[in-house]
Amino acid sequence: MTAADKDKDGKLSLAEFKTLDVQALHHGEEHFKEADLNKDGFIDSSELAGALSRQTWFALLSEGTEACFSRLDSNKDTKLDLKEFRPISKMGAHTEQHFKSADTNKDGFLDLAELSVLAEHKIKVLEIGPARKK
Repeated sequence: MTAADKDKDGKLSLAEFKTLDVQALHHGEEHFKEADLNKDGFIDSSELAGALSRQTWFALLSEGTEACFSRLDSNKDTKLDLKEFRPISKMGAHTEQHFKSADTNKDGFLDLAELSVLAEHKIKVLEIGPARKK
């Protein structure tokens, strides 16, 4: 909350919230509306946890990449298939596309290193801000 709340009013406007949403370019307003439970046009600290829980980067960062990987790897074969990856992916219809792009060796699975790279990429996007239309 503190990092995104640029005007220090204790709540996030749409513009402030978009700095936390790596899918803001395409889904920022939709995500904001879903998170604004009391429909006052802002996201307060009580609404923020729910909003962030819908972000892949937040789930990975909160739990830790290794712990998250271990939890998701239901058959303990040290790789994630798309079905195992889906619960952590908050990318909706784009889940398969993101899975395939993270699968750098194109074996149809994500290993811990590939999931870590995906997590680092999502966090980097968050740090520099979502891409903007030109």
